Amino acid sequence: MRSALLLLADGRLPSGGHAHSGGVEAAVVDGRITDLGSLEAFLVARLRTVGLTEAAVAAATTHRAGEHLAELDAEADARTVAEPLRAASRRLGRQLARVAGRCWPHPVFVALPDDAHQPVVLGACGIATGLVVEEVADLAVHHALTTPAQAAVRLLGLDPFAVAALVADLAPVAAGVAAVAVASAEGPIEDLPAPSGPRFEIAAVEHAGRDARLFAT
Repeated sequence: MRSALLLLADGRLPSGGHAHSGGVEAAVVDGRITDLGSLEAFLVARLRTVGLTEAAVAAATTHRAGEHLAELDAEADARTVAEPLRAASRRLGRQLARVAGRCWPHPVFVALPDDAHQPVVLGACGIATGLVVEEVADLAVHHALTTPAQAAVRLLGLDPFAVAALVADLAPVAAGVAAVAVASAEGPIEDLPAPSGPRFEIAAVEHAGRDARLFAT
């Protein structure tokens, strides 16, 4: 279980996350992120919207132990408003299911809906590896925080030590988001958190229409 947790948290896992900036590239282009301070504001906002939504869906999937997968995927779809983000989530889900199925063969990966969203697949990984709901929520929040943080280093040339320290400083915020996700996991699927970030969604659509970009999202 411990090795599975470490592997799933590793950014080098070939599940495609390195190709995504979590909205940072769009925010750099339109001037919302220019330095460490504005990156911090972006990360906090993303944790409390996208991060919470994804962690809640992933935790709820693990909690249900392979049941209601289609319903969970439909709820993930409804909570992902922008079409480019829906497509990216499904693409990341396919890639994660592929690598996880090789690492931990389990019937839950066969039972997944076609092109399941990434948080649903992450929850399935929790089932396959014996992770508990809290660990799955922490994983989802970890990815929601570190993916854009590392993209900011590449896009703006920020000091990687300073960005790592920023991520560490945001641990209490991340823990709070994960706790809310875990608390919602046992409730009705339709009541899972769905905080919105309209600026993230608008920027995702604009980003998808740009000819020159380094990241898919």
